[in-house]
Amino acid sequence: IEVLMTFLQAVGQRERLQLLGILAEQTAPVPELARRMGVKETAVLKHLNRLQQANLVTETAPYTYQLNQSGLEQINHAVFHRGDSGGQETLRQRVLRHYTNGPRLKKLPENEAELREIASWLAELFESGVSYPEKTVNERLSQAHPDYAEMRRLLVDWGFMTRSRGIYQKTT
Repeated sequence: IEVLMTFLQAVGQRERLQLLGILAEQTAPVPELARRMGVKETAVLKHLNRLQQANLVTETAPYTYQLNQSGLEQINHAVFHRGDSGGQETLRQRVLRHYTNGPRLKKLPENEAELREIASWLAELFESGVSYPEKTVNERLSQAHPDYAEMRRLLVDWGFMTRSRGIYQKTT
């Protein structure tokens, strides 16, 4: 329910739906988005921030955004595949229900299996095959939890991301 509510709140304005439509076609910088929408760049940035919080868009370069496919897949799974486990809640569903509130992590589990599920969930904030500078990784992880450094270590320790010279990549 939380994932659906976060999604609906994020797309509940015409301008945000328009932004998603543009970004579904192509990655675009803020000035181009503002021009295509006929609004100021500051308005576009406010809407993009809200869409980022809902994990619907990602910043690929400074002030350049794209649709977040993994975020959309996560919402799709949460909303439309809730009953796929034959009426029984999977470990992942239980962990996410207990430890997350929409796109935010409430607390870290102490159990290793649950911690691995959280690391897997955090890894969905990133696309495979894309190199991310540490600053970008920190920004994305801080949307899920204020201690982004611990979240970053969690991803690397569990093998969901690799790090080399301050550049991170999601493992496949």
